[in-house]
Formats: sequence, C-alpha cells, structure tokens
Amino acid sequence: MNRAILEGLKRRISSVHGVWVDELPSVLWVMRTTPKTTSGESPFNLAFGTEAVLPLEMVFLKLCTSNYERGHSEEGLRANLDLLEERRARAHLRALAFKKVTARIYNRRVRPRPI
Repeated sequence: MNRAILEGLKRRISSVHGVWVDELPSVLWVMRTTPKTTSGESPFNLAFGTEAVLPLEMVFLKLCTSNYERGHSEEGLRANLDLLEERRARAHLRALAFKKVTARIYNRRVRPRPI
C-alpha cells in the first residue's frame, strides 16, 4: 500500500519537493474510489455500500446529481446497506477466483526438479 501511495505521488510531483503534502489527499481519494482488479469493487464501495460522488460532480452537475432528492437518496442508501454483505461476499469470491487463475498460470510454468 505504501508503494502504491509513493507511486501515485511520484506521478503527480515531478521535481518540486515538499508539495507532496498538498497532493496526498487526492492520491488517497483515488486509491479509495478506484475499483480493484481482484474484487471488481472499490474500497469505498465495500466499506460504505455506495459509490463515491466526486466533489467536481457537485460543481458540474450530472444527471444523477442534478436530480438529487434527499428522501429517495436515503431509501437508496438503506437498500445499499442491506445488500452490502452480499456485495462483499461477491467481491471475496471474485478475489479468490482471481487468485486461483493467477496460481494456475504461475504453476503452469513451474517445472518440478528430480530429487
């Protein structure tokens, strides 16, 4: 995880040292809201049961943010929380399947040595 944070900071900061403090929150936001390959879900989604709304989406309104109604939103959040355990279980199964495929590909190249 630390390596991923450092790589994200290196991409954003080329030669100016000391600016990393200002860029750290945006790098962490990206890491929390980007879906991961193994589970197919973002860590934010697995923790809170809903997709994150970017601050920029509140400034430049999209269809989903312009039609926001508090009552419907709260009902949707409750429904998402009810399905959260199921979503986590599905993500866990996807991660296990990904690891199994990765192990199969790795083991295909391994040649046993005679003793």
